[in-house]
Amino acid sequence: MQRIIYRIVLLLAISAGLLACNQNDKKISGWEINDVYHSTIITPNSATGGKTYQGPPINTMDEANTYEMFSLRAEQPKQGAKTYELNAQLTYFSQWRYYDSAILENTPSTTFKVVGREAGACGDRGCIFREVVSIQIPEAFLKDKMKKGFILTVSSKSGIKTELFLPPQYIQGYMQAVNGFN
Repeated sequence: MQRIIYRIVLLLAISAGLLACNQNDKKISGWEINDVYHSTIITPNSATGGKTYQGPPINTMDEANTYEMFSLRAEQPKQGAKTYELNAQLTYFSQWRYYDSAILENTPSTTFKVVGREAGACGDRGCIFREVVSIQIPEAFLKDKMKKGFILTVSSKSGIKTELFLPPQYIQGYMQAVNGFN
C-alpha cells in the first residue's frame, strides 16, 4: 500500500513539474494585444524633440540553436513621419555566422544593417557569439500585416537562415501604442 501511495505521489510530482516547465515559455500565439500595448515603452527623444516607441521583446529558439530576441522600434521626430525597424539580437554557439541580409515576405531588404557583433565566454559547448541587426519596416507593410503577422528571414554568410515571426497580436498592440489609442 505504501509503495502505491509513493508511486502516486511521485507521478503527481513529475506531472506538476512538467506542467510548470510548460508554463515557463510563453507561447507567441498566446500574446494578447493588450499585453503588447501596455508593454510598449514610449520615451521622449531629447535629440529630436520627438518620441521613441520600443516594443516588448519576443524570445524564441530555432532549430539551429539560435536564441532570438527581437522587437519593433519606432522613432518619431518632432516634425515628420515615424520610421519603424525590427531589431534582432541573435545569440548562438560555435563559430561566427556573419548575418548579412534579410528577406521580408519574399522581398530582399535594402535596409539591412549590422548594429554590432561580439564574442563571449567559451565553455563546453563552444564560444558564445552574438550579432545584433536592424531592418527598416515600412509603416504600410506593418498595417497590412496586422491580421496575419509576417516572417522576416535573416541569412548569414555561413549559410544559416533564421526566421523571425512577428504575430498579428504583437503588431496590433504595438501599432495601438504608437498611434495613441487603446
